[in-house]
Amino acid sequence: MGFIDSSCPALAGNWQWFGTRNRFRFIGIGIAAVSCAQAGAGSDEVRWADRVVFGFDDNGAVYEPGVGTPLTFGPFNPSNPLWQDPESALGQPNSLDYDDLMGFGPVPGGFAGGPMRRINLVWPVWQWGSGEPADLGDRPGWLDGRRQNGVGLTQTAQIVVEFDEPVLNNPDDGGAFHWGVDLIVHGNSAFAADTVISAGSSMNTVLLTGGVFSEAVKVSVAQTAAGPWFTSAQAADALFPTQPWAWYSQQAEWSGDEQDWSKPVDPGLDGSDFSGLTAAEAIELYAGSAGGTPIDFDDLLDEFGIQASLPWARFVRFTDPAGLGGEICGVADVPTAGGGYGCNLSDVAPPAGVLDLADISAFVLAFTTGGELADLAEPSGVFDLADITAFVGAFAGGCP
Repeated sequence: MGFIDSSCPALAGNWQWFGTRNRFRFIGIGIAAVSCAQAGAGSDEVRWADRVVFGFDDNGAVYEPGVGTPLTFGPFNPSNPLWQDPESALGQPNSLDYDDLMGFGPVPGGFAGGPMRRINLVWPVWQWGSGEPADLGDRPGWLDGRRQNGVGLTQTAQIVVEFDEPVLNNPDDGGAFHWGVDLIVHGNSAFAADTVISAGSSMNTVLLTGGVFSEAVKVSVAQTAAGPWFTSAQAADALFPTQPWAWYSQQAEWSGDEQDWSKPVDPGLDGSDFSGLTAAEAIELYAGSAGGTPIDFDDLLDEFGIQASLPWARFVRFTDPAGLGGEICGVADVPTAGGGYGCNLSDVAPPAGVLDLADISAFVLAFTTGGELADLAEPSGVFDLADITAFVGAFAGGCP
């Protein structure tokens, strides 16, 4: 494959491919550990799912209905037209929506709901929404481009979304940032509280009574649109309800700052940890996270129910097998603790963020034994030159 001059110094060597034996080897010349700079991943640079995948054929994913084997299909929440567009599950979820407790009425150009109010962990999204903080308090018309909040599933519906770049399996960092969580899925669940919530409710006085209003959504991931699919042990649209805004307990008011959409809530917490807390204390327990269900690629089950792990995935599938009417509002990639997304597809061995001989050895071993770690390119399940090319290209390119 020729000589490699890595942009992440200092890797140099020669890859030799033995096609008749379906094997390759690396002859290293001055191999050194490559510590790669991590791409920035602040709240304003969160990687959200990029597109809806409607099916697949021999050429891979297809992005229009009616082509190939279907992957995204309805009916989507037939009782509410505001939750029927699968495209509304892309991008950052809304942080505001219409206050349906304030009634409806005419506005210039049409009708609208109540004024735009903040979404929080005890008052979830439902009506038309917005992600623009400047819209807070406005009563815009229905037809002025305000965004739907997400897509509502039924028992026979399914939606698949795709990331442009693979979502990498984060190593467990001991809780410094992400606890090994790889994806965050937002729905419209909410903590049960002791009082009716309004736009003016103080989070200091709202008491969580235990439990979450939720409808479990099954989450599966895959490296190719054709599968195989691996199912998360954690259902979405459950813990932890979306909390876009920071709350100032001392002033008993909302701040103008958003929480971190790319940071998960500690997955070691459960509903019992929130019971009896005030909503303000629950927000503090989120530790700056905007909430959402944490998904870990080390906590998956294959089609036979056997525990499995994936080094990366690009496709995420949502179903509602119990027919509870779950909703999906957004899907985010979780960066590693330095602000990047792991290193890249070639960073297959610890330490994370370092490309070295350990990664090469791990890939070679997986390739020669048919391990999933080396299945980096389509077609899935076939170990060939495409996988090697993907690994070499990622390694030579260094960290993003």
